[in-house]
Amino acid sequence: MNFQRDFNDLLNALLTDWRNQFPDADLSQGSLIYMKSACLASALWGLYKYQEWISKQIFPDTAETKYLEHHAWVRGLSRRSGETDEELLARLLEYIRRPPAGGNKYDYQKWALEIDNVANAWCIPLSQGPGTVDVIIAADETVTGSEIPSSHALTGTTTAITENKLVDGAADFMATGDGGPVRIGDIAVNDDTGGQAVITAVDNATQLTLDTDIFSSIGQSYTLKSLTAQVGEYIDDVRPVTVSIVRILPPAVTLQDVTMTVTGTVNKEAIASAITSLLRSLVPGQTLYLSRLIAIAIQEGATNASISAPAADMSPGPYEMLRPGTITVS
Repeated sequence: MNFQRDFNDLLNALLTDWRNQFPDADLSQGSLIYMKSACLASALWGLYKYQEWISKQIFPDTAETKYLEHHAWVRGLSRRSGETDEELLARLLEYIRRPPAGGNKYDYQKWALEIDNVANAWCIPLSQGPGTVDVIIAADETVTGSEIPSSHALTGTTTAITENKLVDGAADFMATGDGGPVRIGDIAVNDDTGGQAVITAVDNATQLTLDTDIFSSIGQSYTLKSLTAQVGEYIDDVRPVTVSIVRILPPAVTLQDVTMTVTGTVNKEAIASAITSLLRSLVPGQTLYLSRLIAIAIQEGATNASISAPAADMSPGPYEMLRPGTITVS
């Protein structure tokens, strides 16, 4: 949709109208008719520019930040922490194109993505039979430090009081294992007062930094809400009541080694980097095809490529995603 008209085009149109009405009139630059026409053309040009600006704000994909957020707000969506305009627009367009439909699989993915620090989500309907749903989520690695979401169930009591800290000498906030450690974005709840705060740093095994000071005395009980717990709590509040079981799960990660031999004058580091990027982009259940690996090598300039590992296409289970292990290109 184009509402733009050039100033000179508008001025020439006005002067042409004058010429058609009064052939002998003085239309030279500096004449009264010319100056009046220039003023009118300038005003009209401003109106056209304003119309063009309005036309951009009424559509989400061309709207400025303020109006994009309003388009999202009208549909019950709000900007997540750290979310860019492009990411918010993508989520809004997904909502518009696939509106809530009573709890289909796309709804569960949308609901999961409403929670801060959820980077992606996949739904497996009827995972355990009728009335059951599994939702697999991936975390925003740039914020939490890992794409595997936290999925702990930690409780305890405070053993010391420091401003904006949670201190528990008996805790192990840095325990190892997928989904095990406490991560940035998890929520600390003071069970005695009901206060909540977001974890902004894991200082050590017994101390967390919080965005709000919610603990005032030693011995106060706390619960830590992992990312999977936050998603589960939110979905339980919006899902259909006919669903009996909803599980929020981290993906299982399998490290996949790739060993490739190439011929030709080629940048082997670039091939290894491209293979790494491919493996990092795979979603749960997505197959790694050997043909894609060979295509990467050819695209980077190799004349031929052979793969000794893996020996065949790798097809992970629906809850499993492949990630780069040792990538060797020789």
